[in-house]
Amino acid sequence: MINYILLYKIKKKVKTMIKDRITEGEIATTPSSCIDCLATDLSWEIYYIMKEKEEA
Repeated sequence: MINYILLYKIKKKVKTMIKDRITEGEIATTPSSCIDCLATDLSWEIYYIMKEKEEA
């Protein structure tokens, strides 16, 4: 079962980190960049890694 609350918390942190890196100039963006899409993809990956580690 997917823990959507945990996923939301992960996404919130990831999105904040991405925005911070963009303002510091560490990540380049384009006019068509979708920060929310990137944060969502990264959040799912982190979530699944956490779940795998939990099960092992």
